[in-house]
Amino acid sequence: MHCLTQKITPMKKKVFDITGRPVKTYKLGRTCQFCGEPIADQERASKTHCTRYKDEFGIVHDCKRKKHQLKTQLQEDVLLDFSARHREYKRQIEKVIAAHGDQVTTEVLVAYNVNPGDNLSYNYHSGLLYAEMLGYRIISNPNLNTHKIEKHDNS
Repeated sequence: MHCLTQKITPMKKKVFDITGRPVKTYKLGRTCQFCGEPIADQERASKTHCTRYKDEFGIVHDCKRKKHQLKTQLQEDVLLDFSARHREYKRQIEKVIAAHGDQVTTEVLVAYNVNPGDNLSYNYHSGLLYAEMLGYRIISNPNLNTHKIEKHDNS
């Protein structure tokens, strides 16, 4: 008759820290996908980023959010540059109106670095170009090289 013997393996003792909780182990070698910090083996299996925490200065560190922000950073930078350029156009248009009034020539717009061609939207009607800028509408007559500047009604 064949005798079955069981191999008895002693249980490993858990190591505890000062507070009485078991010390975390890092044998699996998992790391955060953003910063590379090790993730404890005791964390859930789907955890791929560090745990959010707030430092002594009150700044929240969140690797998961930072990683996903980098995916859209290029589009956000383009949008911020576009809006900054149009805010500058608005300041320059206000300077043009203060110095020359609302009926100006192309040379005056060029002198103030206002480009009606770089607009938010435009419409071409009856030989006139209606360029929508931030806060203003520039009506250009290409035959006379004159531009009338109107303030938007935001009602």
